Amino acid sequence: MVILEQTKTQLKFRYRPYSLWMATGGWIAGTLFLVPIIYLQLSWMFYLWWIPLFLVLNIVASIALLIFTGKVVICHFDKDYNGFTLKGCGLLNTQVIWHPLAHIIDVQVEAIGWNPDRNATCQIALFLKSGDRISLDLGLASINDKLNAVNLIRKFLDMPPQKWN
Repeated sequence: MVILEQTKTQLKFRYRPYSLWMATGGWIAGTLFLVPIIYLQLSWMFYLWWIPLFLVLNIVASIALLIFTGKVVICHFDKDYNGFTLKGCGLLNTQVIWHPLAHIIDVQVEAIGWNPDRNATCQIALFLKSGDRISLDLGLASINDKLNAVNLIRKFLDMPPQKWN
């Protein structure tokens, strides 16, 4: 997560999933590197029907992963226009969610699961007057980082800070 703008009237975050992009790119490059090695060293394996199919499916699955989940997320709170915009920019499409700031009644770090080895799994959630909930994926791993981001948003929206018990 990168804070793009933080003023009295603007608060803007951006999250780029670099780890997903690098892992998927490495997977594609590894698969493309593996094809000539298998062909040159073990050319008889290409006569097995599933080896070329396996390689093609790996490449297709990697590209689909990049297209559908590798979105850049921009979260923008704007007091000038009295709105909250959540924009997900992918390779094929852009999804935009807009709500007035007055519709946001709460911002919390919400526990969504519990693992005894790693403690709680949490996410940042915006609660709206309509009863809807918007979860923000800002790429933060630790609970303290998420709590700091929530308190930054709450301070911008003139709400008291949240404490983690």
